[in-house]
Amino acid sequence: MKLAELTPELFRKALALYLERAYVGMKPPPKARIDTSALVTSDDVLALFVAEPRPNPGAESAHHYVLRLGNSRYPHMKIALMEFLEPGEWMWAVDTHDRAPIAPNSPEYAKWQELRLHNLRVKAEVEAAWRKSGVPTARVVQRMLPRVGDDTCHGPLILVVDDELGMRTAAVKMLRAEGYRVIEASSGMEAIERFVQDRPDLVVMDYEMPGMDGDEACRRMREVGAPSEGEHRTPILLCTAGMVPLQQFSLADGFLVKPYQRTLLLSFVRHQLPWDKQ
Repeated sequence: MKLAELTPELFRKALALYLERAYVGMKPPPKARIDTSALVTSDDVLALFVAEPRPNPGAESAHHYVLRLGNSRYPHMKIALMEFLEPGEWMWAVDTHDRAPIAPNSPEYAKWQELRLHNLRVKAEVEAAWRKSGVPTARVVQRMLPRVGDDTCHGPLILVVDDELGMRTAAVKMLRAEGYRVIEASSGMEAIERFVQDRPDLVVMDYEMPGMDGDEACRRMREVGAPSEGEHRTPILLCTAGMVPLQQFSLADGFLVKPYQRTLLLSFVRHQLPWDKQ
């Protein structure tokens, strides 16, 4: 989607579908009840959003616009508009905005994890409704990429880890199109199992995943890989849509902002896995 396609009609549809699922059986609070009657142009719609550029080490900050609407249990959930795959191409997403670090030994940890699961359910329901109604989410956009079978690829083996299917599939397609062999995992625990079983040459892993996050999965991969890797430890790229301090990525070899930008993802991979396809 181009920003010029951000019409008032599209916004009204996306907003209604969001509010129906974020505030089931109740009236949304005043801050979420947006008057759309005066919207005429795409600029009018974009003016409702707040720019939240995301730092992208080694490149320009990622463009990112958000509109905070909350849900029935959490006031900070947002609609997000983000560049995806290529500069100038945009997608819609629900940003749960619930990545505050809470230690497992905290008395609030169980309650916070349950709230995060609630937020993930709302996100999944809203984005599914958007897809059915033609609002371009990551899963819709990635379908435009050509599908390449892994049996035609002969390059280094890459493990892609992400609980969001649209994001994961987009990364897989981009990498296979470049000739890399790719395996997938949808959770931190599954990623560790694939890491031990298949010994990939590189790991591309989401940081925010329910249960075991990317940082913990990275730590465990380092532990199980250390005896056999020696000097040649497996490079790990952690990816995040959140505002996470870079010092938290000390175990990883690189950091990338989500949603994925094709050139940045492939640049990191080529740097870590020099490989001449000829």
